[in-house]
Amino acid sequence: MIHPQLETLTFIQEAEQDIARLRREIEALPKRLAELERKLAAEKLALEQAEKAIKEEETKRRRLESDIKDQQQKILKFREQTSSVKTNEQYAALQHEIGFAEAEIRRIEDRELESMERSEHLEAQRAKAKQELADQTRVVELEKEAARATSTEQQAKLASLIDERTRLRANVDEDLLARYDRIAAARGTGVARVQGQRCLGCQMALRPQVWNQVRMGEILPCESCARLLYYDPELEPAVEVPAAKAKRKKADTGGDEED
Repeated sequence: MIHPQLETLTFIQEAEQDIARLRREIEALPKRLAELERKLAAEKLALEQAEKAIKEEETKRRRLESDIKDQQQKILKFREQTSSVKTNEQYAALQHEIGFAEAEIRRIEDRELESMERSEHLEAQRAKAKQELADQTRVVELEKEAARATSTEQQAKLASLIDERTRLRANVDEDLLARYDRIAAARGTGVARVQGQRCLGCQMALRPQVWNQVRMGEILPCESCARLLYYDPELEPAVEVPAAKAKRKKADTGGDEED
């Protein structure tokens, strides 16, 4: 049997555990949303960086185009000068300058091609970043909506549990309640069920006398963890009857007689 005051304390303890769990969940919601916001910010940054890099490549190619035009102007100028040279040395020098400018154009065009390839890669990165940002934005909005609904529900449950705990505490003797509070503050829980001559709070065995007294409904502390002990016969595991004894019992009662 279980002492009525101890039974009330078990209800108080269950309510307090539910209150603690709800408070942890309520506190975890802003952290979860903050983590999602950080991820969203990272997705935005990735998109901004991709767009910045694409613009830088476009600016770089415009400079390269300008450099190519400068070299083409040089080639045009050198070719015009070849018609007025008077010596082979002057002609060869101009041809050398033309060849150098043409080589420079090829080098710039190679750099321009590399820039275009980089831009193509960056465009793919930007498309991926846009999609990830859109997906993450939807996730964050859905999470925020769910969090608001969950928070409202949890706050209502919390208020109900606190009211229930207050009502239950009013039904417990003040000295016993103070004793329970001291133990719960030190151990996390103030009452513990016994089963199999063992405290389920600390798993330590009970002396036979304590075991018997607790089963009779006395309010006693565990000698190991100090939790207030209670015994609930309804939670005791079913005792299995060995097969051999069952057969003997059946024989003794004359069961399964032949016609």
